[in-house]
Amino acid sequence: MRITVTEHQLELIDRVLADGALGGTRDAVLRSAVLEHTKYLLSGGEPYDAGGRKIIEVDKPRYGAKRYELVLQPVTGKAVPVHAGEVLRLVQLVGGQCVDFNGYNLHDYKEYLNCGFNRMKGMSFGKGTIVWSGSPRARPMYAIVDHSTNFDQYYAGHRCNAIVYEMEYGFVDHPNCQDTFAETIREYGLTPDDVHTSYNLWMHTTLDPDGRRQYHWNRAKEGDYVDLLALFDTLSVPVICGGDLGVVNNFNLSPMLLQVFEASPSTQELVNRVQGELGRYKNQLTPADFKAPAVRAERELRPDPSYSPVFRPAPKNVDVEVDVTAELRDLLQSLLQTGIYGSTEAEAVVSCFFRWFELNRIENRQTRLSFRER
Repeated sequence: MRITVTEHQLELIDRVLADGALGGTRDAVLRSAVLEHTKYLLSGGEPYDAGGRKIIEVDKPRYGAKRYELVLQPVTGKAVPVHAGEVLRLVQLVGGQCVDFNGYNLHDYKEYLNCGFNRMKGMSFGKGTIVWSGSPRARPMYAIVDHSTNFDQYYAGHRCNAIVYEMEYGFVDHPNCQDTFAETIREYGLTPDDVHTSYNLWMHTTLDPDGRRQYHWNRAKEGDYVDLLALFDTLSVPVICGGDLGVVNNFNLSPMLLQVFEASPSTQELVNRVQGELGRYKNQLTPADFKAPAVRAERELRPDPSYSPVFRPAPKNVDVEVDVTAELRDLLQSLLQTGIYGSTEAEAVVSCFFRWFELNRIENRQTRLSFRER
């Protein structure tokens, strides 16, 4: 059988060939991948299972002294600088309150907490979670170093806004997170356009089989808290959600306590450890790497008459021969009948290899911290 792969796919096949995990030829590697993937399925594995889950074991850090404290009243927010190694703590004063959260690089506001990138990285939850900024920078931005029980995180929403309240409920002046964010970041010269998709804290939300959101009763109790360690200098922006028409805030609005703790030797050590492992990639770009580094001041878009596109080249296709035995053909036909391995035996071979590779060779898809007690 002749299968066609891209040169990048072939490079990964050759990496597996080089480490000898599946055989001594490309043909053997691809045939073995089908067998190994099928064995995995028969042992109870799922086709879409993936690896890349890495645990970084670290000592639980000690915080520095408390340097800032503020009670956030409904429906308000505060933009507060939280520098690398400092810890932002949010505390429920009553309970049942959702906090919407935005975060920006204090020195380059175009780098910000990106829920989409965190979804792609696997939506880590709970203590040890690393929260990322988005591409093209894509760096670890915060780490959840501690929280109480009943702590929920939600990456997959937008933020409540005046448009929805007008469209769905007929209110034209209802408090909402978009407006609260916009007013909060105005202190730093940012505009409503600079509000980004909210990272929601204490928002218990699931999806039904049709993908519609289901809002659950807010489980937060008085005294519940979360501690976010800044992994670089941030402008951190928590706001009190203004939704009083649903269970996101249990039909009530309540204040929150905001505290910032100074960096300590152990928190700074943790920052250096995380950035040393996850902030070291060539494609984590800064504006100095951009072909057009300036932030536009003019709103209207016009083409650059001197523009000439320079895209990364598409990979070339390469043919690889695979010896298909009767046993292998039977396996491939069984896989094809599921409808999720392509429509030809050649496509199924490639699919099996990459499903095996996703499970056994991917690194750093989802990395989280595990804290050792001191």
